[in-house]
Amino acid sequence: MNNLIQDNKQKDFWVWIDPSNGFVRHSVEVLGRFSSNLDFEENESNLMFIPNPKFKGSVSPFQHSMTNYYLADYHLEINREHYFKDHPSRLNSIFLLPSEEEAQKYKRHHMDHVANRILKKVKTIGNYQYSCHDSSWIDFMRLSDSLDDETIENITNSYWNGVNVSDCELKAKGNSWNQEPIIEVLYLGQVEFYDKKLS
Repeated sequence: MNNLIQDNKQKDFWVWIDPSNGFVRHSVEVLGRFSSNLDFEENESNLMFIPNPKFKGSVSPFQHSMTNYYLADYHLEINREHYFKDHPSRLNSIFLLPSEEEAQKYKRHHMDHVANRILKKVKTIGNYQYSCHDSSWIDFMRLSDSLDDETIENITNSYWNGVNVSDCELKAKGNSWNQEPIIEVLYLGQVEFYDKKLS
């Protein structure tokens, strides 16, 4: 499945933005756009933190969720660096949604994350590159920090190849697990807001 697109034709997307974030407010109200770097070095790693393989201590319950969340992106980035170098990295992309319907589906499954955010429609400007993926893989990876290496590789390959979780038989904690696909767009380039008001 080819889920990687490079183009310059105008296209619309949707994004959940946090109006209380100063950077976001400035980007929307003053600049009227979001930008991510379209040019990045293929050989450079985007990983901000490298897990310590010798760690043998215990993790506080307050840190467990944070490290578990990061580990999902860590595993995806390691797999991308090895097998999907042409795809945008989750760590330096703008996260967009391909339709308003998909944005509402994301909200239904991630109420805590969306919470006080505002849904905005944007249009592409100039050259861009993006890839489409089922973000439900991320939800599955964050259910448990005890996935074995083979399972992690299968999940990350499925994510980057654009496979939907609904096409696979998954188990979490011994029970069948499934979730409707929620397609996210990893976008490199610039997008402009149709409506630059936040209130």
